[in-house]
Amino acid sequence: MMGRLREIMPGSLTPIFGRMTLAAAVWLVAGLGLSAFVIWAFAGMAEEVVEGDTRRFDREVLLWIHAHFPPWLEGPMRAITALGYYRVVLPLLFVSAAAFYLRGWRLSAVLLAVSTAGGMFLTTVLKAVFQRSRPELFQNGYEAGFYSFPSGHATVAVGFYGMLTLILAYRARGALRWTIAALGAALVVLIGFSRLYLGVHYPTDVLAGYLSAPLWVVFVGVLYAAWLSVRGLRRKGG
Repeated sequence: MMGRLREIMPGSLTPIFGRMTLAAAVWLVAGLGLSAFVIWAFAGMAEEVVEGDTRRFDREVLLWIHAHFPPWLEGPMRAITALGYYRVVLPLLFVSAAAFYLRGWRLSAVLLAVSTAGGMFLTTVLKAVFQRSRPELFQNGYEAGFYSFPSGHATVAVGFYGMLTLILAYRARGALRWTIAALGAALVVLIGFSRLYLGVHYPTDVLAGYLSAPLWVVFVGVLYAAWLSVRGLRRKGG
């Protein structure tokens, strides 16, 4: 299969893809397929939101959360939601990227920065495009500005914390890998839920944030996995 790919690829791409293993090629195709699915799912949700078809669902879910989760969770939820603000994410990004760079993981540092910046930029553009107002179903003293769709916290949670988890889990082994993956996934989910608990986002805002971020993270992650595969082959080949 890889021999056939080498034959049909332009000469300028052969040095890159000619060294790619079958597993790396499969990951590349899978990543592109997942990206296509994410685009389709996000477009479908965006259309439903624009047409107002999700209004009842959004309202009922938010009110259910407000009615069934205790008030004492507000403190922890505020602390968790703070992890999604740029003023917190950017310093963490700087420290993490610097640590990776000093450790010799230079590409990991670049990927983390690109993933986070891409998520922030994508969120800003999409919010300006859709201009969805924030929910005002209940008051708890917590306020948020700018537009609502998609959730910037959900997008950045995946773009930064998701990519950070991917990098650390990829380099870990055994039980530690699964522990890192579980903790990272839990943090991403909790950041999204905190926005619903505080009443500053609709459920579809958070879901859209979770969908828009993977589009960028998958693309960056596929390039990362392919590069590691090519580098491994180069080392084996001397």
